[in-house]
Amino acid sequence: MEIIKFNLSELLKSNTGFAYYLLGRSYDLEENGAEQDYNKALYFYQKGFDIDYPLCIYSLGISYELGLGDVLEVDKDKAKILLTNAYSKIIELINNPNIPEIERVYAKFVTGAYYYFGLGEIEKDYSKAFEIIKECADKGHIAAIYDLGANFYFNGNGTDINYGLSDYYLNIAKENGLKRAIDLYDSRNKMKK
Repeated sequence: MEIIKFNLSELLKSNTGFAYYLLGRSYDLEENGAEQDYNKALYFYQKGFDIDYPLCIYSLGISYELGLGDVLEVDKDKAKILLTNAYSKIIELINNPNIPEIERVYAKFVTGAYYYFGLGEIEKDYSKAFEIIKECADKGHIAAIYDLGANFYFNGNGTDINYGLSDYYLNIAKENGLKRAIDLYDSRNKMKK
């Protein structure tokens, strides 16, 4: 399986909504070799929001839903408005034949989060979330691969519990440098001993 990777320096040269989303996500979740910096994450999410880019609207919404370190406090009302507003725009993005496939995969992944958490007006549905996340993982989306190992197969959310597949996917994410996968893998191995 080929993993989708991005170069932060290249993303910084690009003034697109997708680049802003990827940069914000990278600094938020320590992806693509970035060190966590919630101020930078919020800066890029806001840049994308300012140009009405759906994945950045979602990112601000989920940041209000879950909090963003000490930079943004939980505000469920703002979260609901942003997440509800973003969803139909994300579906339009997915259905736009002119966007690159990689961008489409990232937009689909976000819809998986809607079903996993029950965001905006979407009802929680682990089976639907699993179906979407598995499709994205099969296309090399590193966070989707992590989610299969960390959440779906390990906890039986939307699928049967399968510790072998959980370890398999978590290991792929770890081997590709995803910090939270490395941390979780190490934590689980310490519990096994």
